Amino acid sequence: MIPYDTAKINQMINESQSSSTTYDNGRKFEDLACYLFETIPGITIAKRNAMNQYDTEEVDVSIWNDKHQDGLPFINNIFLVECKNWSSSVGSVDVNWFATKVEDRGLDFGVLLATNGITKETDEIKRAQSILSGYLRKHIRIIVIDKEEILSLVNTYDMINLIKNKICELVVNG
Repeated sequence: MIPYDTAKINQMINESQSSSTTYDNGRKFEDLACYLFETIPGITIAKRNAMNQYDTEEVDVSIWNDKHQDGLPFINNIFLVECKNWSSSVGSVDVNWFATKVEDRGLDFGVLLATNGITKETDEIKRAQSILSGYLRKHIRIIVIDKEEILSLVNTYDMINLIKNKICELVVNG
């Protein structure tokens, strides 16, 4: 278990919400995502802000996972992280767009890091859950982590357990 610098996390979140442009806010939120993941044993940031060969999809963060026993041995070697540092929650369209990016690359896991999580609007949350369930049937697991969950992290053990719990919740709830 490696401790996170919680003051640094708070500072990075504050900076990601107070830059002069939304572009800068997004990049700072991606910096936070990289910090949270690369602190986990066996995790390396492979690429950031990479466009596909057709210039139609950008991947915010791609991660290489060496499957270290104290890290994320239950997740395949490559996975994606999408960062949504919005003032509002993400909707089903955004969930579907990210899941499509994961699927298009032949991957089976992705993390949607969304400052305000998925919308709580009844119909829209049902749509988002339906999309996640549909991808689960294809053996693609997409989890969502919000700002409050990030702020609760004290060490890498917390992050690993959060990921495990999110995967279990996704599978059990369908």
